[in-house]
Amino acid sequence: MSKLAVFGVGAALALAAAPASAITIFADFTPASTASNITYVGDDSGAGTLTSLDQLVHFNFLNPDGSVSGTTFDAMMNLTATTGAATVVGGSVALLPVTSGTVTFTSTSAVTWNGHTGTNLLTVDFSGGVLSAILGGSTATYGTSTPPFSVSFTSDFLDFSTSTARDLAFAINAINPQVGFAFGAGRLNTGSISGNFGSDATSGNPQGVVPEPASWALMFAGFGLIGGVLRSQRRGRTEVTFA
Repeated sequence: MSKLAVFGVGAALALAAAPASAITIFADFTPASTASNITYVGDDSGAGTLTSLDQLVHFNFLNPDGSVSGTTFDAMMNLTATTGAATVVGGSVALLPVTSGTVTFTSTSAVTWNGHTGTNLLTVDFSGGVLSAILGGSTATYGTSTPPFSVSFTSDFLDFSTSTARDLAFAINAINPQVGFAFGAGRLNTGSISGNFGSDATSGNPQGVVPEPASWALMFAGFGLIGGVLRSQRRGRTEVTFA
């Protein structure tokens, strides 16, 4: 049951329960190399910490059509997040609640974009939702939103003071060892994280507010994953141990 995170089952259902808002995906990031850029260390229950320290990523502000608005920035990513004990659903899906987390994207030198100059491309504080993964796989997902949980943004380039709905989505790939390996105390998993961020209102962003059906995408993905779990249950259960 790994814990690395774009559309998890629990997160999908939680976000789908939130009121619909016109959320625009305004930024995303991808790894700058194929090397692992995030680690997870957990105890026997699955509770643990996700950490990414001084990892180089490509960070983009986005136009409404998803194209890059101007320049792709080289940024240093720092991420920490803590999770509670894991729950296994249907014998094949691991869910780990996120208690709190912070991720920052800092340009390697001062940059100018859309008339603003600075180094803090984006800082995100978040909590709520769950990391989810199918046991035996090498990917995991995470999403959370305000409402119903907590996501806040600060940036040298955008103003979010009028926003009332914000979300984020992470995907972690190339998990090693694969999801389903028992998490003993101090056990280490690595992976490669990417993601995107959305808001219903930003000032300073040339895209303005354009609806992005992120919540619907999360909901449908969650329903599809749960459906797969239920179908697999009819064929037999998967035994999971944590040692």
